[in-house]
Amino acid sequence: MQNNWIRFVRGCLVIKVGGDYLERFFNMCRAHDIYLWGIKREDNECICSIYASDFSRLVPLLKKTGTKAKVVSKRGVPFLIPFMKKRIIFFAGVILCLIMLNIVTGYVWAIEYVGNLQVSDNELTDFLEQQGIHYGMKKSSIDCEEKEKRLREAFPVVTWTSVYFEGTKLYIEVKENEKSEPKVEKTKGTDIVATDNGVITSIITRNGVPMVKAGDAVKKDQVIVEGKVPVYNEEQLISDYQIYDADADIKIRTTMAYNDELSCSHPVLYPTGNDVDTVFLEVFGYHFDGMFFHDLFRRNQTGSYRTTMQRHQLVLLDNIFLPVYYGRIDRKEYYLRYLVYTQEEMEHILSDNLEKFISGLEEKGVQIVEKNVKIVENRNSMKMQGEIAVIKPTGKSVDIAPVENETVGE
Repeated sequence: MQNNWIRFVRGCLVIKVGGDYLERFFNMCRAHDIYLWGIKREDNECICSIYASDFSRLVPLLKKTGTKAKVVSKRGVPFLIPFMKKRIIFFAGVILCLIMLNIVTGYVWAIEYVGNLQVSDNELTDFLEQQGIHYGMKKSSIDCEEKEKRLREAFPVVTWTSVYFEGTKLYIEVKENEKSEPKVEKTKGTDIVATDNGVITSIITRNGVPMVKAGDAVKKDQVIVEGKVPVYNEEQLISDYQIYDADADIKIRTTMAYNDELSCSHPVLYPTGNDVDTVFLEVFGYHFDGMFFHDLFRRNQTGSYRTTMQRHQLVLLDNIFLPVYYGRIDRKEYYLRYLVYTQEEMEHILSDNLEKFISGLEEKGVQIVEKNVKIVENRNSMKMQGEIAVIKPTGKSVDIAPVENETVGE
């Protein structure tokens, strides 16, 4: 192996020697310390190898022995140098790329989270930022074991962590314990109060004492169901209260104000057809694309356009993510004009908006009883306003005040 390496560095020739005095020729080469190897003899010819630097020393020996030598092939570094000189820019570029690749692979250019369900990606990203971990930092500056410990301390739900590298990507792998039910703290009890003014249409109480019945009128924030339940003694007097979280299904008939306004003029986008589709390249945060040259040679520019971008990161060998992004930019130019609705169009749009509003209420379980709306036309707009009578769920829970024991009939 060592001899082969020396021969490659010094350079060697494969030559074909022919003549009637080959034995004499080889004896003279031996006497002059000219090293030949790989000798294969065929009749009056021999094929052998010789160092390139010794080939010129064969000339006087060839003359004395009357033999001839022909170079069959050349091997080694001395014969590669002229080839490399002609392509010096190419080889310099290859060497530079290898040096840059070696430098870039020492940094983090992608982060991926694995196994997180209860802890969101955004929460993990915020955690890494607090720990000073970000794109473009040296991998050697990240203590994986320490970050694993900090991660478990920051998120109690995480039972196991693993922080490791694959190429230039940093993996944050976690395992979480089974999602436990949240602890329910003992409350001081809650009442249910009305969220609207109106008339109660139905009430079904599961916990607490109802303070109203169907058909009663109530006001907003009025207590409908109390969470304190009185306890009576043998004399049917209130001796104490038991505190609960009031629970009930309550529906109320009430009115909702409706107001929708539509301007007479509205913007419309018209494409000009001057669309641009070009490629772009981002290297270490520096962006290059063809939009500059397109705008440079374009005379009439409206300055109004919509842009969409397809962006990809350069990846080598599946796990070496580089700080190089490429993709396409699609820019569609348009100009803006304002058109005026006709009266019929405005009435139709306002009616559609009302139907959409009603459909949204019905999806939430609200029953529409009556619509009392009207259209009002102004100078520059048209309004639809009025009231809508509905039957809807009502009631929200509020904490009740501390209860003191009461005694009646003393």
